[in-house]
Amino acid sequence: MQEQEIRSKLRQWIVKHAKTAPRSELTDQTLILEEGILSSLDIAEFVLYIESLRGEEVDVESLEPKVFANIDALYSSFFAAS
Repeated sequence: MQEQEIRSKLRQWIVKHAKTAPRSELTDQTLILEEGILSSLDIAEFVLYIESLRGEEVDVESLEPKVFANIDALYSSFFAAS
C-alpha cells in the first residue's frame, strides 16, 4: 500500500469515528486528541485498525500518546519503517 493511500485510510477512519468535527478540514497536521476529534477510548479501536492496515500487531506496551498526535505522527510511527 502506498503512503498516500495509508494516509487517506487513516483520515477516513478518524472522520468516521470523530466525536467532534475538526475546526477546519482534517489535514495530516490536525491535532486528533488535542482537538477532541477522537477520545482516548477510541484509540484502542484505532490501534486494531492500524494493525489491520499494517498486517502485523502493534506493541501497545511501548506506545506513547504523541504517536496519536496527528496523521503525520501516525504514519511515521506505524508505517514509515515498514
